[in-house]
Amino acid sequence: MLSLNKVSNRLWDKPILKNISWSTEFGQSWAILGPNGAGKSTLVKVILGQIPYCGTIERHVEITDFDKVAHVSLEQQKILVAREEKKDRFEEYSEKEQHFLTGREIMDPEGKHPDKLLKIAEQLGLSPLLEYPFRHFSNGETRKTLIGKALLSEPKLLILDEPFDGLDKESVLWLKQTISTLINNGLAVWLVSHRFEELVPEIKHVLCLKSGEVFAQGTRSEVLIPELMGVLYGGRKIQNTQRRKADEYEKKYKKLTLRNHSEPLGNNSKDKSIIRMKNVNVSYGKKVVLKNFNWSVQQGENWKIVGPNGAGKSTLLSLISGDNLQAYANEIYLFGLRRGTGESIWDIKQKIGLVSSEFQIHYRESISALKVVLSGFFDSIGFYRPASGKQKETALNWMEFLEIAKVAEDDFTRLSCGQQRLVLIARAMVKSPPLLILDEPCQGLDRTNRNLVLELIDQIGQNSATQILYVTHIAADQPNCLHSELCFEENPGGIFRPNIS
Repeated sequence: MLSLNKVSNRLWDKPILKNISWSTEFGQSWAILGPNGAGKSTLVKVILGQIPYCGTIERHVEITDFDKVAHVSLEQQKILVAREEKKDRFEEYSEKEQHFLTGREIMDPEGKHPDKLLKIAEQLGLSPLLEYPFRHFSNGETRKTLIGKALLSEPKLLILDEPFDGLDKESVLWLKQTISTLINNGLAVWLVSHRFEELVPEIKHVLCLKSGEVFAQGTRSEVLIPELMGVLYGGRKIQNTQRRKADEYEKKYKKLTLRNHSEPLGNNSKDKSIIRMKNVNVSYGKKVVLKNFNWSVQQGENWKIVGPNGAGKSTLLSLISGDNLQAYANEIYLFGLRRGTGESIWDIKQKIGLVSSEFQIHYRESISALKVVLSGFFDSIGFYRPASGKQKETALNWMEFLEIAKVAEDDFTRLSCGQQRLVLIARAMVKSPPLLILDEPCQGLDRTNRNLVLELIDQIGQNSATQILYVTHIAADQPNCLHSELCFEENPGGIFRPNIS
């Protein structure tokens, strides 16, 4: 089906892929593994003809025009978001009402496959979203919609780049079953992933990349062995020196001297809550997201927030971060002040650090990674004001702490998804915010970086005045500093209710 011979790729003077040789047959399904920055997504882009390369690639005649190659990735999500934002700006300046995409139009833009669309939507649980505006989709709902779109084209090859990120437990189980069924029916599936548990048994071949080179390739039984995986991800080294590494980590963290420079509470000193919501209602058209929602976060509390895709987690976070206008129609208090009583959105954002998949998608500025981190001081998407020497020093210290200082001058948009996530975590922490909102912060991170971030969250939650709201779908991502939980559970009426523990 496909054969690569000494394929290389460069970004200006920086080599990304180095002499990749690899071949696949029709019906073969592969897992493409490797740490963040290994070149996995770049390899996929080269094969899809999206970026230039040196070397040779031979394709079977059935996939030479790419019509029968389906691809699902975070980049597609970014493109959809950018198009909708452009409509927003046009409508604002022209006063001409724009049509915004629905789930049906994303999956079947030309309306050629209505019956097949309904079947796939039912399998994915997306039927209620077919007529729903894309702009109100959760990250997980968008990812599932893009997978549905890919299946609608009946491809010969399906490439899934981190498809499980952002999906709840039930959706993960559905996707695994779907991938197994597709492979058993003869479809070649390539799964780009960091987590071994995501590899369904039907995937029999594995390609491992490290630092842009082929580290190992072959059958699953030959490659997925502890000795190779330990070297690929550095796991053996970490295990043998775990205590020493933990001590070094704590010392580095203390050097950052995390202290909040802004007063966490507002003028009302009697109200000791950080967040208080009373009978909050949020709906988009006919869809009710939050109904009579009550919740409070007191000083010193760190919360874990869980629930299925579409339950309202992202809506809840947007009410807190100041990005949802329906906050002004509800009784919501942040840092002791009621929303809409004179504070600006910048007053709110100055007290909040935010890391989320949605924010990563919105950050499309072609600037250096260091400037992205520095933009955290000004709460801007982009870098428009000069930073002080002290601010630059703080930003570089955070990047060094997260082991991404080597990409400080690299174009942020050219970094891997995992590297971008680490940059945004540094961006959120540079101003030592009273409140840190982490929406799936480990999404897209390999095992080593995932452990690094989880340890960082524990250090922040236990050794600083910063309070944490942590959203996740992965049970294993459980920092020890989280002692309270908000769980959204679905009622028979289809509306999610909070269960607080």
